Parts: sequence; structure tokens; C-alpha cells
Amino acid sequence: MQPIVTLTDRCRKCYSCVRSCPVKALKIEKTHPEIIFDRCIGCGNCLETCPQNAKVIADKVSVTERYLSSPEPVIAVLGSSFPTFFHQVSPGQLASGLKKLGFAEVHEGAYGSELIAPAYAKAIESSSLPLISSHCPAVVDLIERHYPKLIDNLVPVVSPMVAIGRFLKSLNGNAIKIVYISSCIAAKFEIRSEGAIGAIDEVLTYQELDAMFKARSISLPALTETAFDGLQPQQGRLFPIT
Repeated sequence: MQPIVTLTDRCRKCYSCVRSCPVKALKIEKTHPEIIFDRCIGCGNCLETCPQNAKVIADKVSVTERYLSSPEPVIAVLGSSFPTFFHQVSPGQLASGLKKLGFAEVHEGAYGSELIAPAYAKAIESSSLPLISSHCPAVVDLIERHYPKLIDNLVPVVSPMVAIGRFLKSLNGNAIKIVYISSCIAAKFEIRSEGAIGAIDEVLTYQELDAMFKARSISLPALTETAFDGLQPQQGRLFPIT
């Protein structure tokens, strides 16, 4: 299943999504608009502009629940924007909630920025071209699919998400599952890309994670704090680092 799906029973053929797509990645398929995934950059604009909410993010909660019910350990990695969504609780309470869901470890995705910082510093020092950060998968897809003349300007370094996924799997082996939790819809597309396959097993949005807490009646404000696992980022929250 693709990361964004069309609920045809909701679609009223107003074509707001078609008109508003910045990369013309929608077509009329039989009676309703469908996404052309070879052109889509995962920006989520169609989700915001559809008045009938006929474009939705494919639900990956069931996949995550299946991981958590298996004997394999599952690691949660929180994207650096998590305090904006879960602003009513402390990071330690959020970590506790993830442990109650069944995650074996909870890491900060910001550490991925520190992992790639040396490669960025080297690229900046050695390049004679203006550089475009490869941090955002939507920007990378935009350039690769629609502005290929700018590919040489992309920093040839993986995103922090892919970096920390590879790092954790190098420590724990491929037997583990890694779920990255982020506000970024494009991250759901990125894990399917050729250069990122295997680094992250699934991506959840904060809304999907919140739904999991509510389904289990987990009240985050009532939990005591638990420390994050692994190395704590010192500067990664302020990416880019030079």
C-alpha cells in the first residue's frame, strides 16, 4: 500500500487536490483523482486541501502493533519535532509511554544529525557548488524527479533518519525492527527508496502514535519519566551542524 491513499467513497470530484498539487502528481483515474507516485514528493499538500478528507495517510498502526506483538525487539526513534506535538508532557513521560506500548528502546532521532555532521562539514569544505541539504526527503524527491539539473547540488549524504536507522541496526543486527516517529509524511516515502531500504522498517506520524496511546488508555501526564536509550544528542537538535 502506498503512503497516501484515496478514499473513493468520500471523493466528490471537486479536484481541489489536482489544482493545488505543486508538482502535478495527480491524474483523473476513472471517476476520481489518483496520485502519480512517480511524480509525488510526499509534501502532503493534497491532504490539507481536500475538503472531503478523501486523501488520507495509509494507517501503519496495525503494522506497528504486529511488530510489537512479535518476539523481535522493536526500537522507537523520535523525530526531533516531537516536543511540538507532545508539548503537554515531558520527553521522559513520552519515553515511558512508548515503553508501555512495548518498545524495547526509545532513541532521539536528533542523534542521526550528529552522525552525518562530519560528512556535511567535509562536503561544505570541498564543494565549489552551492549546496542543497539532503535532510528533507521531500526536497530530495523534488530535485531528483523534477529538477534533475540540481542533483549535483544535493549534499551526497543520507538523511538523519536513515543514518540513525543504519547505526542502530549495525549495533543490534537486522533482527530488530525500527519504527521512526515523525511529523514528516515524506519520510514514509523515503523508507521505500532505493538508498534507504532496510534502514527503517516503518514510519508513524505523531497522530498515529497518539491514537495508539488512546487505544491502550495510556495517559502520558500520569507516567513517571524514563530516560532515553543510547547516546544523547548534544547539538543534533540544532541541525545543521558545522
